[in-house]
Amino acid sequence: MKALIFCVPLLVYGQAATDVEQGRALFRSNCAFCHGATARGGRGPNLVSAPLTHGDSIENIEAVIREGVPGTSMPSFGSFSPEELRQVAIYLKSLSAGQRRAVHVPGDAAKGREVYAANGCAGCHRIGNEGSVFGPDLSRVGAARSVDYIRQSIIEPSADIPDEYRGVMVVTNDGHRVTGVRVNEDTFTVQLRDVSQNFRMFEKDRVKEVSEVNHSLMPAYKQLSPAQLDDLVAYLVTLRGPSAKTDHVNKARTIK
Repeated sequence: MKALIFCVPLLVYGQAATDVEQGRALFRSNCAFCHGATARGGRGPNLVSAPLTHGDSIENIEAVIREGVPGTSMPSFGSFSPEELRQVAIYLKSLSAGQRRAVHVPGDAAKGREVYAANGCAGCHRIGNEGSVFGPDLSRVGAARSVDYIRQSIIEPSADIPDEYRGVMVVTNDGHRVTGVRVNEDTFTVQLRDVSQNFRMFEKDRVKEVSEVNHSLMPAYKQLSPAQLDDLVAYLVTLRGPSAKTDHVNKARTIK
C-alpha cells in the first residue's frame, strides 16, 4: 500500500511535466513568431514577466488563445483541442511562476506624450478617437507589444513591417509617383490609401509601374535624444485601452 501511495505523486508530476513539454512544442510552432521562442515578447507582448492584460489563470489564458483578442493581431486558435489549449496554458503558467510584476520602463510618460505630439505622430497613428488610421492604431500598443519591440519600431521601423502596412508605389504615365499602404491588389488593379486618407485606385495597364516599397513608410526617429526616446516609449507602454472604432470616423475619400 505504501508503494502505491508513493507512486501517485510521481504519476501526477510526470503528467504535469508532459503537459509542459507538449505546451512548449505547441507554443513554439504556433506562437513564437509573435511572442518569441521564449515567450518574452517581440511583435506580441511579453508573456513571462509582464502582467497579462486578460488575467493569468489557466482559464483566462485558455480563453485568450481560443478566442483571440478582437482589434489586435492576436488571432483565435479555435483549431486547438481542449487538451492542447490546456497544455499551452500550463506551459505559459509555468514560465511566469513568481515573475509577474510591473515592467520598469525608464522615462517620463507625461513628457513622452509631449514628444508624441511634437513629432506629429497623430498624422499617421490613432489613439482612441484622435489621429489618423494611415498607420497602426496605438490605442493598446502597451498591451499588445513588448517594450523592446516598441523601442525598435520608433528608431528602426523597417525591421518588422506588418503585412497590412506594407507600402506600394505607383508611377503614372506622366511620371507622377503615388505612394501609400496597399489596400488591395489583383491582376488588373491596385488600390492604396495615402497619408491624407485618400483611397486611390489604378488600372495597371494605364500606369508605367507598380512596385512594392521595401522599407517602412514610417520614418526612423533617430533624431530623438536618448531621454526623449525613453519618454516616448514610457508613454506608449501606458496605452492599454481598446482600439478605436474607425468605421465612421475619419472616412477616406476615393480618388482615382
